[in-house]
Amino acid sequence: MKKLEFKHALKSRDECGCGYPHDRSLEAVFIGSLEEVVPRFGDLGLEPPYAVFYDEITYKVAGSRVEELLGARGFLVTAPTFWNAEELAVKVGGVRSVVGVGGGTVIDVAKYAAYKAGASFVSIPTAPSHDGIVSPIVSLFDEGGRKSILMRSPRLAVIDLEIIKSAPGRLIISGYGDVLAKIVSIKDWQLGREDVGESYCPTAESLILESLESLTSSIMGSGGLVESLEPLIRALINCGVAMMITGSSRPASGSEHLISHYLDMKLGRKYPHGVQCAMGTLLMAAYHEMRNPDWWTDERYRLKMIREYFRRVGLPTGLDEVGLPRSLIINAIIEAWRIRPDRYTILHKYRPGVEDAELILKESGLG
Repeated sequence: MKKLEFKHALKSRDECGCGYPHDRSLEAVFIGSLEEVVPRFGDLGLEPPYAVFYDEITYKVAGSRVEELLGARGFLVTAPTFWNAEELAVKVGGVRSVVGVGGGTVIDVAKYAAYKAGASFVSIPTAPSHDGIVSPIVSLFDEGGRKSILMRSPRLAVIDLEIIKSAPGRLIISGYGDVLAKIVSIKDWQLGREDVGESYCPTAESLILESLESLTSSIMGSGGLVESLEPLIRALINCGVAMMITGSSRPASGSEHLISHYLDMKLGRKYPHGVQCAMGTLLMAAYHEMRNPDWWTDERYRLKMIREYFRRVGLPTGLDEVGLPRSLIINAIIEAWRIRPDRYTILHKYRPGVEDAELILKESGLG
């Protein structure tokens, strides 16, 4: 097994001077097989008794192996809801370490339950589909729809690349979409800094920029999906760490994520999160290029190249590929800013009307 090292040292709050908390709950990320890493949990400071969370699919993929390796009790995650997370938090009372084995829903439910139970949390993703692998953010549904709240990052994460490579292609594609979305989110954060005096963290920025540079280089160098998927995993981890040190999703979630949240409201989770964010990225990159003089001058991050990255990894570049009605996207562009009126983005600065939305959709190339 090997320990993932961060190119940028995680500075303390005083060293960075940004005002964000610079939490460093995440102690290590290990890349290796489950059989190499999991039996060493005790040596790595994790205390029994253990609880292992999984769903019906991830139990077969890896959950049963982790359960057996730890001699732990297993818990089935049944829904991406705070109700299910609260129920499981009660059931694991007395457990010292909670291990989440799965995708976004399992990891978020396990993260929530561990925090509520006062237990350590370990993240073992079975797919590279999202940037929540090591983030402190939990995103689940309640009566009012999907809601994101701050909890705590895992102490450890274990990446078994053989398991990751066996994930369905649509989930791997989703991971690419979630990282490439940062091309927009970082510029929205900069708008907040310049226009309304929002706090800004250079350390988090450096992690996001490293993710974008390394992943786009690997996409162009390989001609598409990278066989080992390690560049994607590293990028997703870096994005999660950026959220950890700021205690917020701000570095990794801007106007493009608001488009995705709007689709969640109207459709449920019809498409993987990163695919929805990718569609939002094309729309909002087009809007930034139309209205933001401080948009990227680096050609690698302009709309034309974003569409090329999408083409190479299999992300949709047109509404006809996903079967979404044009009217729904128009409404998303107009209304999405209302989902988080407190998060300043280009949608908040130039609240688009119907004519603007029509032009944005056209310029994006989506439809």
